[in-house]
Amino acid sequence: MTKMKILLFAAAMIVVSSIGVKPAHAWCDPGEVFCGFVVDTTVRFGHDDVERYKVSSTGPYCTPGGSDDRWRGKAHVYRIAPQNAAVPDPLWISLDWNDDPTTSRDDLILVVLEDCDANKCLGADPHFLEFSTQNGNRLPNNDSNGYWIIVDSRRDTTVAYTLNIYCGDFPFSVELSSFSAVRTQEGVAVNWSTASETDNDRFEVSRRELGSDEWMTVGVVAGNGTSSAQHDYSIVDRSVSNAGYYYQLAGFDANGNSQVFGSVIVESVTEVVPAVNSYELTGNYPNPFNPTTNIQFSVGETAEITLNVYDVQGRIVAELVNGVVEAGAHEIAFDATGLTSGVYFAQMRGTFGSDVMKMVLMK
Repeated sequence: MTKMKILLFAAAMIVVSSIGVKPAHAWCDPGEVFCGFVVDTTVRFGHDDVERYKVSSTGPYCTPGGSDDRWRGKAHVYRIAPQNAAVPDPLWISLDWNDDPTTSRDDLILVVLEDCDANKCLGADPHFLEFSTQNGNRLPNNDSNGYWIIVDSRRDTTVAYTLNIYCGDFPFSVELSSFSAVRTQEGVAVNWSTASETDNDRFEVSRRELGSDEWMTVGVVAGNGTSSAQHDYSIVDRSVSNAGYYYQLAGFDANGNSQVFGSVIVESVTEVVPAVNSYELTGNYPNPFNPTTNIQFSVGETAEITLNVYDVQGRIVAELVNGVVEAGAHEIAFDATGLTSGVYFAQMRGTFGSDVMKMVLMK
């Protein structure tokens, strides 16, 4: 969820089910994927064929684990081929699945191979891989067979996942300079401003009542396409009660691709803070970010909490809060200078339980 600077991937996204794309189990008979594909499916792992993926036949290994750690092998296998004899630069591949950021052992892995050979590993990560000239690891153009994308596991399990393929430059971007919501005599006024827009078709404003999980759209405003000038936007939500609300802003390009920017809180007219069960991470902006982002969270009652940031290996990379926090909405900055691109997780803990939120660092 983002609020200030957001890059929207608008590469003709195609949502594909497990029927539309064959997630093959044979190394040299992969399912074909292309730039802009989004694959939503579920995989069942039950093999034990691969010791570990290697950079070459003599090593080293490119996947995590001990020397005797084995991956299931022959899981879901996809192939992306160079288009017009050129490999996309950059090429981003993300794997979204439900994991626990506090554990050091990931159950799912994303592996990219050169050809159908487990000993030609080009990269591996539980969630995110980037191949680009800027990153110093652009895929070479000398492989007419394309590159193998593997979704694998190290244990027998059934896992739902989403695989995203992003290629080249991503034109859809919006630079937000402000976003706020305030209660007025007419209702709630939602205001936001942009410093620049690229291929921006429209904004949608949604709201949900504090303590509820249901979002409803309360306004749609046309964007300004491509513009480097500042633009100011506003709507008035007149269908409100005395309750407190979250307001959320999202942007869309002409192809329907969307990205949520972030959310703000409007307190009830009696200024009653959310109930005890409304302890949550409400978003971060911008997201993706580089190198800083602002993490928003709410606390129903004054409580002692911790707020840490983890990498995909479950390691703490930043300790942001450790102490008593007063009831209400809060915001704290996270500076990822010195960290590498990829997926990170913010986790808030307390006597109420915990809440986890995913963030993407793009350098």
